[in-house]
Amino acid sequence: MSGRHACALATAVVVSTFLVAADADAAATVVVVNTNAPGVGFNDPAPRAPVGGNTGTTLGQQRLIAFQFAAARWGQTLDSPVPIVVDGAFVSQTCTASGAVLGSATTAFIFANFPHAGLAPGPVGPNLWHSSALADKRAGGELHPGFPDIVARFNANLNGSASCLGGRQFYLGLDANHGTDLDLVAVLLHEFAHGMGFQQFASVTTGARPLNFDDVFNVHIFDNRTQKSWPQMTNAERAASAINPRNVVFTGAETAANVSSVLTAGTPLLTVESPAAAAGIYQVGTAQFGAALASPGVAGQIVLAADPADGSGPLTTDGCAAFTNAEAIAGKIALVDRGTCGFVVKAKNAQNAGAIAAIIADNVPDAPPAGMAGADPTVTIPAVRISQADGNRLKVAIAAGSVSGSVGVNLAVLSGADTAGFPLLYTPVPATASSTISHWDTVAFPNQLMEPFFNDDLTHSLQPPQDLTLPVLRDIGWFRDTDVDGLADTLDACPASNFESTVSVDGENTGVSNVLFTSGCTISDLVANAAADARNHGGFVSGVAHLFDALRDAGIITSQERSRMQRAAAHSSLP
Repeated sequence: MSGRHACALATAVVVSTFLVAADADAAATVVVVNTNAPGVGFNDPAPRAPVGGNTGTTLGQQRLIAFQFAAARWGQTLDSPVPIVVDGAFVSQTCTASGAVLGSATTAFIFANFPHAGLAPGPVGPNLWHSSALADKRAGGELHPGFPDIVARFNANLNGSASCLGGRQFYLGLDANHGTDLDLVAVLLHEFAHGMGFQQFASVTTGARPLNFDDVFNVHIFDNRTQKSWPQMTNAERAASAINPRNVVFTGAETAANVSSVLTAGTPLLTVESPAAAAGIYQVGTAQFGAALASPGVAGQIVLAADPADGSGPLTTDGCAAFTNAEAIAGKIALVDRGTCGFVVKAKNAQNAGAIAAIIADNVPDAPPAGMAGADPTVTIPAVRISQADGNRLKVAIAAGSVSGSVGVNLAVLSGADTAGFPLLYTPVPATASSTISHWDTVAFPNQLMEPFFNDDLTHSLQPPQDLTLPVLRDIGWFRDTDVDGLADTLDACPASNFESTVSVDGENTGVSNVLFTSGCTISDLVANAAADARNHGGFVSGVAHLFDALRDAGIITSQERSRMQRAAAHSSLP
């Protein structure tokens, strides 16, 4: 683990006045506000040589440029008529030789049942919480003027000190060539995504929701074991679902449609075929030693190993000594418990007993099962780790009779998805307020931006075919709106509208107000459409005459305005 980030959840329920956005600009404007005091954070004067496209000459300048670069990337990806304000700072946060909080970002406020103006659609649904930036977009205006939408704090201690992650620091270049350091831009893109709405607002320890409202993220959370979505659950059921490892998925339609183009086929799994009481797919952690898992894998009877505790004492199942039931193990898959000795020792003892594979069950309730470190080139059988709960389930079945299964890579299951193709959310045991649910599970491959831990191979991509972040934001309400008029492109008859304040025909300004209609078209758009449809100049003049008559008869323009536009059409060289 190269580092971890805490995604702090700090929200407030807000009732505020409504301010309509004045102008619509292409894409979104993300504004970074420097809230550091002089001499620290963004204002740190320590000299730095430009690096990786970052032209700053001080530590503070380079931090701010990286922030602005990540903000611009999100601005190019999303669209909103309202500027998205990020309250940013570098502050002292936890950092030890073995772990660090890289940073955090969250929406500053959450909104439900808010008003909307113009063509903006308003809330995704009633009694649903939205992050501030998303709510502003869907409101068509600023819901809480004068306040930030996102609060972002990053660790100022990651500056090369040997006591902090062994000297690793934030790489401040913009080109992703971070080497062994931590790519600040990737971390920023991740945290800004939380601020844009990649987070849910129910407590992961109690299941309680603010004002008992669901949110636009958790309406897409589904538990495969209970067959319930989070809005269908009680508080206690949500809390239990939050610690149901690799059984909770995100079901948003756009995200699901892109999973197969992003995640690779093949997931390491233990599949138990019989008896029926134990049958099913078991999640596994893989080993750094032994044979690599393959497809279809190693199949056989699963047998609980037995070995002496100290060479002469009572039998145990930790696999730390030569097995006493080697005859029963030979040609079978050995099940042993974690503890007392290293993973490699257990696998080697299983191999010596003739096992074709080893399953190591956890001895504590942590889940999902982590990988297993170790090295021994003489271990040639595959080995996997399962959770304590799954180990206990297998032991009960083994005590009752024969159990058979296989250990291998299931090519029918995408890496990071369930068998139905929905992406897995991170639901570890125990729950962690900073990471649970509002991230992808760590089994995803290729590694995704929104996993809870920093991965060295992250790119700066936010969308397919590399990443699933943007589809999630689409599913929670960040609809495509090319001209930022408030109407989704899928509903907009003119998705790239001309928003000039007055109507011009072939360069001649008529002075007539360029009205925007509920179809998403302006008068200028309708004139341009008439020109595109006309075969010749006469056809264009005739076509717009009917258009201008209809606008006059509807009371949208006056007769004088109709005459000015008709004259401009006649003077033009259109089409």
